[in-house]
Amino acid sequence: MRIENYIEVLKHKDSTSSHIGGNRDKEIQYMEVHKPIFRRIIKSIPRLAKPITILDIGTTPFTLFIKEKFQNFDVWTLDRTNLMEKRCKQAGIKLITCDLDDGSVPVEDGYFDIVIFTEVLEHVFAPPTEILAEIRRIMRPSGKLILSVPNIACLSKRIKLLFGITPLPHPDHQMNKKWVHGHGHIHEYTKQELLSLCKSMNFNILNVHMLSIRPSEVSQVSGKFSIVRFLYYCALSFVPPFRTHIYIECCK
Repeated sequence: MRIENYIEVLKHKDSTSSHIGGNRDKEIQYMEVHKPIFRRIIKSIPRLAKPITILDIGTTPFTLFIKEKFQNFDVWTLDRTNLMEKRCKQAGIKLITCDLDDGSVPVEDGYFDIVIFTEVLEHVFAPPTEILAEIRRIMRPSGKLILSVPNIACLSKRIKLLFGITPLPHPDHQMNKKWVHGHGHIHEYTKQELLSLCKSMNFNILNVHMLSIRPSEVSQVSGKFSIVRFLYYCALSFVPPFRTHIYIECCK
């Protein structure tokens, strides 16, 4: 099953389950927006007969998709709440409840073959070097880290800054501790900043990609077709530095 098909299945599933953001429609929109990242992650996970251990930090329906796609793998997830515990248990995924703001991960050294850390680092109110050091600690010697964050230098944010408009939401929203998943975006990164951070923590860079949704997927994300949004994403498809997300694969 492809991620696009899985999202269609989610749209028609029982809506009584707990959802990320506490809202089913927002969960579906999140999945649509992040499809380019999910597709890339699935490509990067090796198809092996021998089971490997995977940790997905930040529990989403994509965590469940990983287990469905690689049923013989030992899939774990880590989140600051147990909101999706029932869904994880039904899928055979072990959920660890942990607040990364504390700067530690309650897992033994060298346990995971792959750690997926996508769209989370920007939310963590702790030095990124501390978090990456912890992730490196729990990875096996030949382990792989898959990391992604929003691109602070994407085209829409550059345009806003050009007109003196901040590209980030109001700080009261960003620092709000009442959101079920923690903070908003505490810090957003450029590609060079993120690469420098990974290298400073002794990770070896394997792949770097700038990602955004395809122009053909505009209506799926926004709910309706917009010629302006379509042209915007066409521009992104031709100029990688303007794209919305930074994606890095690296090894220990």
